[in-house]
Amino acid sequence: MRTKHLIPNNAAGLTYAARDYSAREDYGGGDGGGGGGGTDPFEGFPDAVLGLILSKLPFRSAVAASAISRRWRGAVAAAPALDLDFAAAFPAAPRRRAAFAAAVTAALGPCSAPPHPHPHPLHCLRLALEGLFDQTFAASAAEHLASWLAAAAARGVERLELRLPRSRLAVLPPSLLACTSLTSLTLRLDHYALPLPSFTTFARLSRLHLACVSLNADDDFFGDLFSHCAELRYLILEQCRIGALRLTGPSRLSSLAITDCSWTQESALAVFEMPELRILHYSGAIAARHIIDGDVSLDDILLAIEKPLVKPREAALRELLTLVGNARRLVLSPWCIEQFARPEEWSKLQLDKVRRLACIIERREEGALSIAPLLSSCRNVEELCVSVVPSQGKWRRNSDDGECHGVLGGKRVSVKHLKVVRMKYIDESKSGFELVKVLLKNAPALETMTIVPSMDGLEQAKFRRKVLKLRKSSQNASIQFCTTG
Repeated sequence: MRTKHLIPNNAAGLTYAARDYSAREDYGGGDGGGGGGGTDPFEGFPDAVLGLILSKLPFRSAVAASAISRRWRGAVAAAPALDLDFAAAFPAAPRRRAAFAAAVTAALGPCSAPPHPHPHPLHCLRLALEGLFDQTFAASAAEHLASWLAAAAARGVERLELRLPRSRLAVLPPSLLACTSLTSLTLRLDHYALPLPSFTTFARLSRLHLACVSLNADDDFFGDLFSHCAELRYLILEQCRIGALRLTGPSRLSSLAITDCSWTQESALAVFEMPELRILHYSGAIAARHIIDGDVSLDDILLAIEKPLVKPREAALRELLTLVGNARRLVLSPWCIEQFARPEEWSKLQLDKVRRLACIIERREEGALSIAPLLSSCRNVEELCVSVVPSQGKWRRNSDDGECHGVLGGKRVSVKHLKVVRMKYIDESKSGFELVKVLLKNAPALETMTIVPSMDGLEQAKFRRKVLKLRKSSQNASIQFCTTG
């Protein structure tokens, strides 16, 4: 075996042994350095570098690194980012709560604020305490939580994510309000029924994410929030129970996400004096009322509303669909698409500003062609994405000579500006093939159509041959077939 190529500098007398010896000399680990065993090469690294290294590791590995040498023993306290997850740190030993608490206390440092800025500021902190609030350790865990947040405040934490389990003692401590340097705050509180504290001290807060909390109708939490957090730009509400959501400015809020929230019977969503609000992501259940100020002009809208168990009022549907009047990017769920296809005059909105349209449709007889009335309203759309999901009802394939339920209504679909189409999990049914046919026939500016069929093997080959035989109004259109979405 030739080994000469492994030591390219052997002609100069440099071998791996000589190289390692010279490296130890550079760190004072030669024969004259004392001890004869050499010194840790990381001895000369500053605390900030060691802390940055440990911030890239899981917390359990970062704590274990303290056993390498004395130099690494306190390095975790200099980490600029900490992910403190009890369940991940001790997955096989859930009873090691005291050991976890001691390690977190050592990593965050003292909780008393120093007279000068902390030498190692904390930029990002994640505290996930599921399983820590055991029946016998809950009181101690609550005390630890208060001291940990005080220590994080002393280090000027900027981004904080706090996850608390369902427990009588798992409450937000007052030391949370001492984190005045926060720019991003995520509170994931399992069935948290207590009222949220007033965030009057978070003057720099720009992003707030609330999950699994109750927002009562008579609570003025958001009024205080917008009056004191002038820099708030992003608000996310996830799996919350909402009685009334009243967002009143003036505010610089630009993005609002309401994800999988539950609403009371007389709930309402009201938005006033939000001139910079441009993004609305609204999924899950629907509120009973929607009151939106006329000055709000939304550009990016996602309406993934599920079909309600009780038919909503006509006024609620009218208020909901009129939100999309000025949208440039629009994403709609199957139920919302059905509302645009209804014959009522208020549902015939002209969506001339929509440039990017994404539709989620159900796999059923008229599923694919159900977006035809919507395309007639979006006359200037340039990008279209259609994703097919399984239908809740029984799916029946149309016969070859069957009708498509008249969803086109005899009206020509005009998509003159359409350039890019992506269709995921389209099948060979009458409606799926007809939609491809309609788009190819009425899109003179089409450049690319990407199809991800839902079938495999021979059926996919037959479907592909049928599509490639269709007449195209755009001579430059390229039809591509992919196997994955």
